[in-house]
Amino acid sequence: MVEKTKAYIAGFLDGDGSIFFQLVFRKGYKLGYQIRASVVFYQKTSQSKILRWLKHKLRAGYLRDRNDGISEYTIVGLRQVKTVLEEVEPYLILKKRQAKLAIKIATELECLNSFSKSDLIRIAKEVDRFGKLNYSKRRTNTVLQLRNFLQSNTSVPVSTDLHQSIRLDVVR
Repeated sequence: MVEKTKAYIAGFLDGDGSIFFQLVFRKGYKLGYQIRASVVFYQKTSQSKILRWLKHKLRAGYLRDRNDGISEYTIVGLRQVKTVLEEVEPYLILKKRQAKLAIKIATELECLNSFSKSDLIRIAKEVDRFGKLNYSKRRTNTVLQLRNFLQSNTSVPVSTDLHQSIRLDVVR
């Protein structure tokens, strides 16, 4: 992708986009939680052609028209989100801190071969830091809830396969 396109996409993300890192409770997961990464671009549905262009350029994600007249282009998954953010991060202004932290978290997750309780708690702290950068009002899953869950569920194994813990498309 040419630099000019990367800069344009960064500006779009700064203005009409969001970067998310979330702890998501997953009943079937061995440690009970998933770390979900996503990048979302928003646009009025009548102007959604630009979102189709973004999807073509970034080669990931899906489009959705909401009932309120807004369309979303969503990219979900550690590798895809990290790839997009590495491309546009040099050009970001408003969301530069979020992008840098998101890349750091994704890199840490990729480097793990197995996933222990302490690994999950350590990374959940980073996800909490990320949430504070986004001024999230509705966030309910935090490292505190994770710790409480892990303490109350003594049957949870000490470690699990990383890919089972963070995969987005399969609930165990």
